[in-house]
Amino acid sequence: MRISRKFFAVIGAISFGLATTAFAQPELREAIDAGDIATAKKIVKKGAAEEIYCGKLSPEDAVKVYEKIFKAMPDQSFNLCPAQFSYGYGTKVCSNAKAMNACTEVITYLLMEGENGNAKALDALEGVSKTALKTKAFAKPVKVPVDTSLWVACPKKKGKAREACIEDCLQYALNTKDSVREATCESEPEHFIDTTIGVTVPSPLYEKLRTGLLEGYWKTQKTTAEKYSKLMKLNAKALSIPDSEIVDIAYVTRWADKHKADSTALPGGELFRFCTSWQPAVDSILAEKEFATRCPVFEIFEDGRDGQKYKVKEINGTRWFVQNLNFAVEEKSMCYDREDDNCKTYGRLYTHEAALAACPEGTHLATDDDWKMLEIYAGGANTAAEKLRSNGSDDYAFTAMFGGYANKNGISVIQGEGAYFWTGNDVGDGRGVARSMFSTDKEVSTIPVDKGFWLSVRCVVNN
Repeated sequence: MRISRKFFAVIGAISFGLATTAFAQPELREAIDAGDIATAKKIVKKGAAEEIYCGKLSPEDAVKVYEKIFKAMPDQSFNLCPAQFSYGYGTKVCSNAKAMNACTEVITYLLMEGENGNAKALDALEGVSKTALKTKAFAKPVKVPVDTSLWVACPKKKGKAREACIEDCLQYALNTKDSVREATCESEPEHFIDTTIGVTVPSPLYEKLRTGLLEGYWKTQKTTAEKYSKLMKLNAKALSIPDSEIVDIAYVTRWADKHKADSTALPGGELFRFCTSWQPAVDSILAEKEFATRCPVFEIFEDGRDGQKYKVKEINGTRWFVQNLNFAVEEKSMCYDREDDNCKTYGRLYTHEAALAACPEGTHLATDDDWKMLEIYAGGANTAAEKLRSNGSDDYAFTAMFGGYANKNGISVIQGEGAYFWTGNDVGDGRGVARSMFSTDKEVSTIPVDKGFWLSVRCVVNN
């Protein structure tokens, strides 16, 4: 969408024509790709740019280059630079009473990133939500159009319009075999019409934030779940979240009481989530309620090469790393989108050649047989993912995370949706054997993958 230069006369010296094409003006693109913020600012200030292009700009630098445009056109700016706009300008846009749509988009984006385990997004959401809930205009209910059908009285005045309406009434009664309706078609005739009415609904921003926080605790990675609990507490009053729905240590006590009263087993996935958030308090509650179950105990494996530490859990006799490997193999491993923060959350992605040698001494890349034994123990490959994935029941604290993958060209895809793991086996035609699972599926799939692709790695401690 191109905006006229005249439009920008009202916001100062800047004039800017915005196009939503895939490529920015070459000079602007080159400056931004080279990290030359000063030149990029000059191009935009002179009105010589043709679109917003953020590339790999940091949120702070994006604001330096485009702040006036972000302010003047928040919706378009978010659409073109969602990450930079949300992190760099989210708090400011949520203080603008006229920018509820853009603020809601920012909140939606940060909630989605948070569900994918991005702790930085939840830290940003804390400031954004605080500002948004102080902006009084955002709290107001809104009217939305709703398509519906309803009965409307026929015109009282005799004439063709009334006759046609009565005919509609009789025809409807005949078609539906409604004798009661048929009896009233002459005395009190009505006809059924399709129409659109305005319905008042709660603030969509408030509803998005409320629902996102309540659901987010259960959807996000276990390591970031406690941040959702904190955000629920901070915003409970403004969002009308009752104490009973806030997931905190008091919630865990009520949860344990209910299972005790019902004589039911404690669901492993929920327990492990609570344990990650509030151990050792969770074990104290379980002991007080006289449960034999306790939070899982992990062995810690330290990689002598770089000092990184990994949790290890024995599952059916096999000691698995229950975190993705994050050891850097030069030129043959990478972070998703080449962003370091992704490695901190999901571990690194490896080519098959690198994966075979990446696990530290005393461990090995999980083999096809290791995976088969795990799948059988978890109920079979057709349903095992539900018990193994981080957003499933995660019964064994395996915590499969959806780090996506990168193709041979290093293009990263489907983070937050798919988990792909190399095995130590190959097909023999240039492809390796891999495992995959998806965030909404129950199945663990065995698939052949080109060895030049980049997948996650789980190590197994040698017997």
